[in-house]
Amino acid sequence: MIGFEVIINNREPVIITSNDVAYVIMNCNYSSGDNIHIGGIDTLSSLVWVDENLKIGDKVVIKVVETSKVSPAMKKNCDKDELRIKYEQLKVELQENGLI
Repeated sequence: MIGFEVIINNREPVIITSNDVAYVIMNCNYSSGDNIHIGGIDTLSSLVWVDENLKIGDKVVIKVVETSKVSPAMKKNCDKDELRIKYEQLKVELQENGLI
């Protein structure tokens, strides 16, 4: 699967990918500060690998890679209401097809 390898200031690389969306956002001159946010969306969860401030002189290297390994996310949020709706839709579909 295609993903990103992100190295910040020669630290250990962060490898990210997702079946849905993976992204790297860097802000400068932003009202809440200069920062980097590495995250994604996987099914019904939002993922965060890095969310930190940047300063002058920081070095960020982003490389597109083919990977099957993903760094552990530091935060994973799941919308339980959306998950329940998806479950109910899938349940109806399976019942209509005689699978349950």
